Parts: sequence; C-alpha cells; structure tokens
Amino acid sequence: MVSKTMLGAGPAELQLSPDDIWSIWSKGEIFAGNDPVFWRRDICGAWMFRSHYNRKDSEYGWVIDRINLEDINIDSVSNYRPVQWRNTIRKPDGTIKCQVTSTGTHNDKPVERDMDTEPLNQYFTNF
Repeated sequence: MVSKTMLGAGPAELQLSPDDIWSIWSKGEIFAGNDPVFWRRDICGAWMFRSHYNRKDSEYGWVIDRINLEDINIDSVSNYRPVQWRNTIRKPDGTIKCQVTSTGTHNDKPVERDMDTEPLNQYFTNF
C-alpha cells in the first residue's frame, strides 16, 4: 500500500517509498541489450533512465502515472506505471496521448499516426 502523504511530484501526487518506486519502475518495458536496472521504455516506447526519476530537464526523465483515473482512491502500486515525463497528457477517453516515443536509442516525437497506449512490445518482460 502506498502512503497517502503528499509529495507534489508527477501525476501520482503521493509519497512513495523507494521500494514502491522500484516496483513501479519494474513495470517499464525491458528492451533487449539494455540493462533493465538502468533503462526501460514506457507504454509509448519512450526511453527512461532510472536515476532521472522526476527530472523534467532530461530526455530520459520519467514520472509516475496513475493508470485508473476513475477511482482516485486506488492507492496501490498496481495502479501506477512509469512514463517519460512528457507522456502524461490524456485523450478524452483517458488513454495517454503519446508525445514522445523512441527512434533507436533516442527519444523523439511520434510518427504522424496517433499512437495508442498499447505497448509496442506486447510481451513485456519484467523480472
């Protein structure tokens, strides 16, 4: 269970323990050839660097995003996911509007098509 103390960082707006943050980080996509301790990709395919948590001045910065917006009382780690800090904008239906994805090893704007929140790799591998 996540503590309800306010943090004011990212969409989650909760105080999270290091273990909670690690659990949420672990939900990011592991991509072959990259050390999953340091590098993950978010639901839009954007790269995130573990030590850049809450850094909005970094190409690889990330924040914690609430999955279920309907019930703000769901305060368990299962209701959060890591996302590149620009990928927190929502469409009217509640899904993420991907502002950033990746091309190779760098983050970039998505190609013309509107990306949904379906993972680029449907077979996420989390250890």
